[in-house]
Amino acid sequence: MSQTRPRGADAGIRVDRLAPALDRHDRQGEEWTNGGDMAYLTAAERHARIVEAATRVIARDGLAAATTRRIATEAGVNLAALHYSFSGKDEIYAAVDESLRALIIGSPPEPATARTCQEVVHSLISRFQNLLRTDRQIAIAQYELLLWALRTSHKVELAAKSYQAFISMFARELEGAVDIGDRDAALLARYAVGTIDGIYMQNLAAGTDGVSESELDAISRAILDIADAVKPRQ
Repeated sequence: MSQTRPRGADAGIRVDRLAPALDRHDRQGEEWTNGGDMAYLTAAERHARIVEAATRVIARDGLAAATTRRIATEAGVNLAALHYSFSGKDEIYAAVDESLRALIIGSPPEPATARTCQEVVHSLISRFQNLLRTDRQIAIAQYELLLWALRTSHKVELAAKSYQAFISMFARELEGAVDIGDRDAALLARYAVGTIDGIYMQNLAAGTDGVSESELDAISRAILDIADAVKPRQ
């Protein structure tokens, strides 16, 4: 049975793992210290630091709170330095979305053992479901960024790009399944991504942390059955 977990700052979210300490002195003239350590930020380091700070603000306080001033303060840079790296909030939000996508897709791969399609689907859904237990605020931030992209006319394509990146990653893993045969890996991947959306939204709304292993077994079998019915195997 799913267990109710605390929300917000007490939910055990490790958003701090997104922020490696970069205690530097900006080459554009911005100086700051931490514990007496002084160095220089390259343009790439400043860019990364701002993205990490924006990710923390969005995950901790929500998208509405992620103003350029708030992000600059979180990053320990001034507004001039922030606008030197980014044209505005939209560009920062897009960079955060890409960073979160890379973080999730870049999760440690499963052991290189022979697996069936059902085992791969089960494993992929389980991997993403773990966000509900370890990085719940990141899961919420992903949806906030998705809705922002859909409501921002010149960023609508970002939503499709994010989904396609996940589908492509799923399909690549499914292509290595021992029984993939003539199954459509992209179709299976699309259904798996849709299933994750349902699990995310239901459990975020209910304050629970996902479905049980037996439910995951049944869900992964059902995904294969649906895909095989839609596109019968030869």
